[in-house]
Amino acid sequence: MSAISAWILGIVGVVVLSIIVDLVMPNGSTSKFIKNIFAFVIVIVILSPIVSFLSKKDIKLEDIFENNNITIQEEFLSSVNQKILNKLQKELENDIEEFGISGVQVGLKANIFEEELNIEQVSIDLKKCVIDENISHIDIKTSILKIVLRKINIEEEKIVFYE
Repeated sequence: MSAISAWILGIVGVVVLSIIVDLVMPNGSTSKFIKNIFAFVIVIVILSPIVSFLSKKDIKLEDIFENNNITIQEEFLSSVNQKILNKLQKELENDIEEFGISGVQVGLKANIFEEELNIEQVSIDLKKCVIDENISHIDIKTSILKIVLRKINIEEEKIVFYE
């Protein structure tokens, strides 16, 4: 029998015994005294595993926390980071299109196996872009550069344009 099942069985046994004694005892001051004693015994039985755990001399609190190393699975991490990159790429393409430049393809380069996702390079393909008539007089690269820098914390040198 495991320690947990023995502990639960002890609690149930004391509770059943206290119920039987309560049914047999007549009402009065003695009955209240006996009920208080059984309540105290139930509390002791419930707390006994904690007392026995704390009384062991070879257990240190530091050991409990040091042994609980949290590791992140690389497959899960890469999956989450890839989804973040895809979402960020779509958001950039949508922001550029809302500005008035459609057909721009954005590519993001990052190591998806690191815990902290750092974008190493942003590639912007302008080969199939179509510019709205209202913004035909502006510099496309500068406008797209501002949109990307607003969305991603990256150095300007790491943003590459393909024409």
